[in-house]
Amino acid sequence: MSIVLTPALLFLLQALLLIAGPFLLWRLAGARHVAPMVVIQILFGIALGPSLFGRLAPELWGTLFAPSALASLSGLSLLAVVFFAFLTGLHLDPAEFRGRGRAFATVSLSSMAVPSVLGAGLGWWLATAFPGMAGPRATPGLFAAGFGICIGVTALPVLGAILREMGLLGDRVGRLALGYAAVNDALLWLFVTAALAWASADGAGSVVRVTLLGAAYIGVTVLVARPLLARLFERAAPNGEIGDTALVVTCTALIASAAVTELIGLHYILGAFVAGTAMPRRVAAAILERLDPFANLVLLPFFFTLTGLKVTLNLADPAQWAVFGLASVATLAGKLAGTAIPARLTGEGWVDSLRLGALMSCKGLMEVIVLTILLEAGLLSPACFSAMVLMAVVVTALTQPSVRLVERLGRRGEARRNGLRMF
Repeated sequence: MSIVLTPALLFLLQALLLIAGPFLLWRLAGARHVAPMVVIQILFGIALGPSLFGRLAPELWGTLFAPSALASLSGLSLLAVVFFAFLTGLHLDPAEFRGRGRAFATVSLSSMAVPSVLGAGLGWWLATAFPGMAGPRATPGLFAAGFGICIGVTALPVLGAILREMGLLGDRVGRLALGYAAVNDALLWLFVTAALAWASADGAGSVVRVTLLGAAYIGVTVLVARPLLARLFERAAPNGEIGDTALVVTCTALIASAAVTELIGLHYILGAFVAGTAMPRRVAAAILERLDPFANLVLLPFFFTLTGLKVTLNLADPAQWAVFGLASVATLAGKLAGTAIPARLTGEGWVDSLRLGALMSCKGLMEVIVLTILLEAGLLSPACFSAMVLMAVVVTALTQPSVRLVERLGRRGEARRNGLRMF
C-alpha cells in the first residue's frame, strides 16, 4: 500500500516535526541545561535547512520543504512574528522608565548606541572588503546602517527567559537589564523603520513621509487607541481575566495596528510592537499568560524553519566566517563596553556592571527577525544573513555562561580582598 502525501498530510507532518522536535530536544535531551529554548529552536530550524538536512537527505528534504510545500507555512510564520513583536511590546511598561533618573537613561542609550556605531563602522569596512556581503539594494552607507542595527540588538523576551532560568528576575541587576533591553527594543524599531525608508526608491522623501505618518500613528495610538482599549477591557475583562471577548479584542487590536503600519510603510512588526505597549497594564500579565506559550512553542517554530531554509553555511567561504567572527566580537565588545563602562561611571560596582554588559549581548529571536527584514529589503546578501544568524545563536548561547563567569570571578575577588583584610 503506497502512502499518498496529500497537502494536508504534508502540512501535518511538517507541523509535527517543527513543534515537537525542538521541545523534545530542549526538555528530554537535556539541552535546557545548556541553552535557552529559543537557541534550540533557531538551531533546529537551521538544521532543517539546506546546510544540514538538505545535504544528508536531499530527497526527503525536497519532499518536505519543496517551494510548493512552504506556502502553508508562510502565513503561520508571519503570524508568529506579529505575535512575538506584540508580546515584546507587552513586556515593555513605559511606567517602568519614570523616575529611573539620568543614570538609567545614560546606560540604556549607551548600551544601544555604542555597539550600533561600532557595528556601522565595521559594516562600512565589510562593504568594501567583502562586497558580496551587501544586498542587491544596499549602498555602502545602507549596508553599514543595517549592520550597525544588527550589532546593537538586544532581545527583551529572550533576556527575560534567561533571567528567569538564572533566578535573576527579582534581582536588581536583572530588573535593570530588562529596563535597558526595553529601551533598546523601542529604539530598534525606530532604526529599522528609518533604514527601510532610506532604502526605498524615494529616499529622503520617503523618510520624511514615513516619519510624519509614524508620528501621527503614535499620536493616535496614545491619545485615542490606548484610552479606547482601556474602556473596552473594563467591560471585557473587569476582573483582569482574559476571556473570549477580551482575547478577540486583543487580537483585533494587534492585527489592525500591524495592518496600519504596513499600509503607511512602517512595517507590520512595528505596529504589532506598538499594539503591545498600548495594552492596559492591568491585563498585560493575563494576556502574556494566555498567548505567550502558544506563540513561542507552537507558532515560532514555523518562522524558524522558513528562516533556516534561507541559511546556507558555506564552510569554504572565508567571507562568511570573517563576518561571523567580526560580528560576534563587535557584539560582545560593544555591548560590554556600552553597558558596563557607563554603568560603572554612574555608580554600579564593577561586578554588577560587567553582569549587565554580559546580559545585554543576548540576541535571540529579535536578531533573527531584524536580519530577515533586512534580507527581504535587499540590504543583506544571503551569505551575510547566514553568517549573522549563526552569530545570533552563538552570542545568545554565551549570555548565561558569561554572566556566571563574571559572578564567579567577582566572588573570587571578594574572597581575596577579605583574605587581605585579615592580614
